[in-house]
Amino acid sequence: MENSLSWEQQEVFILLKSQPGTAYQESDETVRHIFRDWVRKLLEVSEITVTFVKADGTVRDMRCTLDRDRIPPQPPRAEKSAKEAPVDGLRQHGFLGENKEVTKPEESHTQKVFDLDAGAWRSFRYDRLKKVTASMSFE
Repeated sequence: MENSLSWEQQEVFILLKSQPGTAYQESDETVRHIFRDWVRKLLEVSEITVTFVKADGTVRDMRCTLDRDRIPPQPPRAEKSAKEAPVDGLRQHGFLGENKEVTKPEESHTQKVFDLDAGAWRSFRYDRLKKVTASMSFE
């Protein structure tokens, strides 16, 4: 890589080439687990801003949270017709919750969050994360 690239440009280049290079990517699974747990705990009690590289290669800042007090209630869904397909197999394999909502298996390297600016659920991958910004108040 050329030395004329900034550190951030080099990191984006490394991420896009799927080469190791970020601290998260080069860490062992124990350190990765500690980092993911730390970010989740921050998300559960506050809003944070994450900067990450999207799948299309663009860099995005997202103000997000998992704090239930900051997430607006979801409107109730319309009742489905009685012609629903059987769902026992989906529920048995963990793809269907008790409320008959299809769920994906959770990937430990992907974090689902509520995007406060978009007002919708989004996700980011930890291996594409560039920066986590959080504010603390001691009032």
